[in-house]
Amino acid sequence: MAAVVALGAAQSCGINRQLHKTYAAEFTVTENKAVLYSNDKTKVYKQPDVNSEVVTVIAPDIPVNVTGITSNGWFRISLNGTYYVMGEGLVSKNASTANSVVTGSDIKALTKGTFSFYRNPELSDFDSDDVEDMDENTYIKYLDSFLMGYAMLDNCILQDSGKLLKEVYESESKVDKKVAGMTMQAYLINYRNNYLSNSLAGPFRNDRDLKLALNRAIRYDIEKFGTVYRNSSVGSDESKARKAMEQVVNEMKAEQGVSFTCRMEYGDYKTNDGSEGKGWIIEFTKKD
Repeated sequence: MAAVVALGAAQSCGINRQLHKTYAAEFTVTENKAVLYSNDKTKVYKQPDVNSEVVTVIAPDIPVNVTGITSNGWFRISLNGTYYVMGEGLVSKNASTANSVVTGSDIKALTKGTFSFYRNPELSDFDSDDVEDMDENTYIKYLDSFLMGYAMLDNCILQDSGKLLKEVYESESKVDKKVAGMTMQAYLINYRNNYLSNSLAGPFRNDRDLKLALNRAIRYDIEKFGTVYRNSSVGSDESKARKAMEQVVNEMKAEQGVSFTCRMEYGDYKTNDGSEGKGWIIEFTKKD
């Protein structure tokens, strides 16, 4: 580690300065010990703020002792003193194969549209019952908090089994070469994607599935898309359909901070997979 400290100080962050400059100076730290690995974005700061002094830059693939995680999403590290690294600057396993490396830009793209939940400083205190009770949208945000580095990967609980991610990952790594060739972070991405809707077109028969489609549109920066909504309790009743759409849109705004408008009409539809029938044909458009 002493050799790492001898490296020259890095220049300021450029675009990351714009992304992170709103972090508050006040922060709390959740104690958590782990050994993570540096990557090509590992800058060491005096404080968990990109406006603070850069002490050094750590070369890739160096083990770093993490002692905690801050409420504003930084790792606190021990490196001949106490310093801080942004969440994307450390990874859970030193992986050298291209297929197993997850870059910071990958994480940002995957977690686009996650706003309020992932900075919760009490994420590591959640137990399997808390996780089991989460709906799909909340659970995706819970998983994203680990991908973004706002919570320690070792604390992540998998909803379907109630087991720790680390436990499942290490167990499968012993018997599956494909799993062994990826980082725990990459494994989590594959697991997380199972909770995203596979379709934007529908037909969706309940509000939950429709919200998942909106969530997917947010994450993949889709400005406009058409879908079909069929619900036996709504039928062709326009007032009921508009009330249902208004509720879904308002819930997405509250949960994700993103607003939609929707244009809708009742009629015959046919989707690309050959499904057809009568339902509400809706075009969603994200507001600026």
